[in-house]
Amino acid sequence: MKKLLVSLALLGILMFVVHGAFAETQGVTVTIGQDIHLVISPTTVNFGSVSPGTSNNPSTNGNITFDATNSNVDVTITVASITGFPFQTGLMLDGASATGQDWTLPCVKEGESDVCTYTMQSTVPTLNVPIAAAQATQNGVITYTVSGPTP
Repeated sequence: MKKLLVSLALLGILMFVVHGAFAETQGVTVTIGQDIHLVISPTTVNFGSVSPGTSNNPSTNGNITFDATNSNVDVTITVASITGFPFQTGLMLDGASATGQDWTLPCVKEGESDVCTYTMQSTVPTLNVPIAAAQATQNGVITYTVSGPTP
């Protein structure tokens, strides 16, 4: 009986050692994508009450700012379109027609850190109102295209 127990114990040890000798390896791969977080402020750009035929009316709630904090790549913002009268033709950003303007917020890595920091960008919105504009409250929408670097 003792011989049988010793034999079983040796067999168990041998199986453990043999099992370790046949271990296999497996590769691991991951592709980490772009992570873009963008805050555009203010939520609504307000020009208050303006007169027909006036130019360069400033926003009453300040500049438009772009903040990419918590992103992990360079971020590009482009004005894709503007809808609504008089904004589609009269909205100016930094003194030029708004449609097509773009800003790049570069990801800056400091030292060996993989964490990006960004310098917030801003633009000055003004509004030109045609002389024939009728009295009314007008609303519009700015549509931005937001992208990272091309892979």
